Amino acid sequence: MLGLSNGVGYTGEDISDITPPSSYSMAFDGTGDMLTFTETSFPIELTGEDLSISFWCKRTDNNDEAVILGNSDTASYKRLNFDSDGDRLYIEGDQNGEYAYGAVTADTNWHHYVVSHLGYGSGSGGIGEVIMYEDGAAVTTCNTAGGGCNFGNKQDKDFTINRIGADSGSGTEFKGLLYQLVIFKLVLTDDVVTAMYNGGTPISLDNMVGISHFWKFSENTGSTTADSVGSLTATLAGNAAFSEDVPE
Repeated sequence: MLGLSNGVGYTGEDISDITPPSSYSMAFDGTGDMLTFTETSFPIELTGEDLSISFWCKRTDNNDEAVILGNSDTASYKRLNFDSDGDRLYIEGDQNGEYAYGAVTADTNWHHYVVSHLGYGSGSGGIGEVIMYEDGAAVTTCNTAGGGCNFGNKQDKDFTINRIGADSGSGTEFKGLLYQLVIFKLVLTDDVVTAMYNGGTPISLDNMVGISHFWKFSENTGSTTADSVGSLTATLAGNAAFSEDVPE
């Protein structure tokens, strides 16, 4: 079984023959398509409230900001998004100006990303550290611990979202494909991230511990897509549609 942080790591079993859980991804053409779900907050405090977000992504356009997870309350924060040049992946908390980013590849290929927040310490001496990965390898990340950015460096903070993608007309609509979007309640270890990437071939995540929400996009029909672990069933809007284009 794949594990998480706090002393539990990937056990080293052979994962090469595990079938991916879905043969479908979710496609967005950038003209008002999104998936909506009940607004949910994830703590990003300093006192051990950890968070990891994992997803596969194939962008068709790197010329505009592109939101992966967001909130209808605002288009400028409360979001996980690529920047307008496509070479940075940002996570922004509930307070405007609270953010961190990592350097990523701007192209139209499939990539696997993991964004983790590790909270430790307390009060004015606490630190909120953001760790990002692309294709199994850690990327240079600007965050509170590394200096220059300002993410999760105070207590009583949240990351509040209610959609996959962005509102129509916001100028931040995602264009491309998403696959295996997962939110964990713990921080993934380096070896687990490497195992999840698996050289570019997705593996089944069904037996992983610590998952709080998991959108597999496996239905291939209908107007909703299930959260297979939690209760955040998402409703398709605009031109969002299932696709047979998946990483392999």
